[in-house]
Amino acid sequence: MINKKIVLLILSLMPFLGIAQGINFEHITLDEALTKAKAENKLVFIDFYTVWCGPCKKMAREIFPLSTVGELYNNNFINLKLDAEKEGEAVAKQYNVTGYPTLLYLDAEGKVLLEDTAFKHEDTFIEMANRAINSQNSKYSLENLKNEFPSRLNDEQFLKMYIRKMDEFGQDISKGVDAWLKVQTEMNESSPEMLKYLLKNSRNILIGGKGEQILEENYDTYMKQASSFEARMLPRIKTQILNGTLDTAVRNKDAELMKVYIEAYKQQPKNRIKKDDLLDAELIYYEMLDDDTSYKTITANYINNLIDQTSIEEIKTADEKSYSMYKKAYDNDPKLARERMLNASKEGLKASKLLKELNELSKGYLEKSTSKKELKAIGKWIKFGYKVKEDNCFMDDLQAEFFFRKGKTQKALELKERAIKNWPKTDKKFVNKEYELQQLKKSI
Repeated sequence: MINKKIVLLILSLMPFLGIAQGINFEHITLDEALTKAKAENKLVFIDFYTVWCGPCKKMAREIFPLSTVGELYNNNFINLKLDAEKEGEAVAKQYNVTGYPTLLYLDAEGKVLLEDTAFKHEDTFIEMANRAINSQNSKYSLENLKNEFPSRLNDEQFLKMYIRKMDEFGQDISKGVDAWLKVQTEMNESSPEMLKYLLKNSRNILIGGKGEQILEENYDTYMKQASSFEARMLPRIKTQILNGTLDTAVRNKDAELMKVYIEAYKQQPKNRIKKDDLLDAELIYYEMLDDDTSYKTITANYINNLIDQTSIEEIKTADEKSYSMYKKAYDNDPKLARERMLNASKEGLKASKLLKELNELSKGYLEKSTSKKELKAIGKWIKFGYKVKEDNCFMDDLQAEFFFRKGKTQKALELKERAIKNWPKTDKKFVNKEYELQQLKKSI
């Protein structure tokens, strides 16, 4: 049997023995990391992850343990690994982290040197560290570029360099692209070169910006001179601009741009407008404004309309029909994929979708509720949810939060445990429910 003390001793001596090791992530707060970085003349690296994020797990499994990575990061950074939905939630909000993994590089003052998202291979990850190290004293550091940008909006060459550098730093380049398009002299706006640029940067063009204006004024000309590939892509570019504007507004917490997106979304053909997507955008908008009253009003209106327009009998009939269909398919050809769908259909596909939506919207409403009237409305929604399906984890979870709010902590705990027991294990955020249970237990 291996002696645990010997193993621990070897692990502690690894750096001195020259044994290969990966990144040493320290279990300290950001403030402590910044203080330590200043004392040791280092930078700070943060890996923001979530437990349900596949690329995060891949980074942890394949990249962080590499000796080449560990040598560079341990010598130059104080390294932190923060779950953006748990202990790292406040820091994630501080740095506006919205995607996972987010790889963030800070100087000892907490200023951002470099930021990027998604899985990175070894060479790219090492290059990013070197760029962060070199950028801190560079004339074109991220901080300097951001400070200089507002006064250089008419400088074509600066803007071109700004776009390239900001892209290297993993930052949003939409404002840079818009500013450059207004002053650039390199391309005629109706030229094939401009068409290629617009297609390449479609996700960095904003609704109401110069790029959209150029596209609209020259659309027919572009179609005449487009290659077969470009002709296929051009009709899709407006959707790309719409989606890019949403991404930019959310990333930058830009309420004004979010409002522009919502108005543009409403102008789409009716068959492209999804009520739940529009609601999500409006809720994000009112969150940005800290307008709880409007947030609660549109949530309540949506849920009440949903309840009024929902026939429980129709849902049950549709779910029974779906189950029969999947059972027949599985019986004829019992493949694993069909078994999964059969098991999901047992719970009622349509009912589960509705109940999950009701759970999420009601919990958002509950967090902002301040009156007995509002709590009474939530109680009504919970009763409806149990009518849709008498025994369901989504309403158990919502009622647990409802009881906790009313001070009925023991009932809340029992319901939360029952909700987790029956929660779909295929839900990638299932682990968040376990975390909520842990926090509930700590509060009792």
